[in-house]
Amino acid sequence: MKFTTAILMAALTFAASAPTLAEDDEGAPAASWTAVELNGKAVDGLTLDFTSDKASGTGGCNRFTGPISIEDDAIQIGPLASTKIFCEGKSETEAQYFAALEAARSFTTDGALVSLKDESGKVILKFKK
Repeated sequence: MKFTTAILMAALTFAASAPTLAEDDEGAPAASWTAVELNGKAVDGLTLDFTSDKASGTGGCNRFTGPISIEDDAIQIGPLASTKIFCEGKSETEAQYFAALEAARSFTTDGALVSLKDESGKVILKFKK
């Protein structure tokens, strides 16, 4: 399964026109993405970094971390843990972002964009490299 995940991550990165995959400290493939759309609305400052089994990033204010599993076009993120700093005006978007990450069940690629979809197939997040 780890080999399948590594192959999928490499394909995902190359499909999104990334130059190469970086490696984390343990030698696992790693990628970094920036969210451009959340539930159909443009967003800024939301990131997702992942290796073959760990996800992390920022919700615009707080950092998060949690497990990630990718197999074929299926994805499972979370449960997520995050810092709990209050940032005025960012809490609602951040809560929606964390919920969307945990609700993601599949993904598609289109050029330099990756879309995460919920269980019903609705696009809930779009990322760019």
